[in-house]
Amino acid sequence: MSLPPGVRRTGTRLDPILEAVSARARERGARRARERSQGRARFQAALGGAELAFIAECKRRAPSTGELSEEVDLGERAHAYKRGGAAALSILTEQDHFGGGPEDLAAVAGCGLPRLRKDFTLSLDMVEESVAMGADAVLLICACLEDGLLRDLAVCAREQGLFALVEVHDEEELERALFLEPDAVGVNARDLREFTIDLATVERLLPRIPAGVLRVAESGLHGVEDLKRVRAAGADAALVGTALMRAADPARTLREWGEALR
Repeated sequence: MSLPPGVRRTGTRLDPILEAVSARARERGARRARERSQGRARFQAALGGAELAFIAECKRRAPSTGELSEEVDLGERAHAYKRGGAAALSILTEQDHFGGGPEDLAAVAGCGLPRLRKDFTLSLDMVEESVAMGADAVLLICACLEDGLLRDLAVCAREQGLFALVEVHDEEELERALFLEPDAVGVNARDLREFTIDLATVERLLPRIPAGVLRVAESGLHGVEDLKRVRAAGADAALVGTALMRAADPARTLREWGEALR
């Protein structure tokens, strides 16, 4: 199956996901926002505090872990995250491998937290439809984007008023990300070939991100000790999904993490 121009095959388990995302995007067609988003300022402010900010994720399943939740309506989970002290939400909208959908962004709007559309952004149309969906931020994954498309997506996000979280896995991707002068860089601890986790990747790369760019730790964060490690490496925020989706009481879990870190 062909991928859009500027999208690179990675030779990893990411490729089938990219094919599915591309096909779904073609099915939806372009959705145009009626006005520019105000999300960039909202998301930036949410992550800019003195404490480690939690970006709490809603996802029903993942290729690395399988089924996580059978929830139909994620609204109550979003409210629980807010009660626990989450600064922002990450909402999986990829359908075929993560069980999400665009409607999930709307379902969690009532809690009032800024929302990252967590998907594999492959085209300018997907950036513009993110505004129409009500997202405050989009994810740009360096591993699957050629330099030209990566730059165009980052520029489009800024022009549309969206916050851009640029995700990297190694030094080469970090260099490419920093060339964009991004709002934030997310260092993902997951190896895309083996799907294994190594927080040493986060500890190695986060300190190389210059002041003025928000630093986000992603993947493999399961408890206080992991959070302390990434905070010590310089993280401004931690994006946590699986651990919170599996928590019996996610609000309590988030509160306990926050108290332990303080």
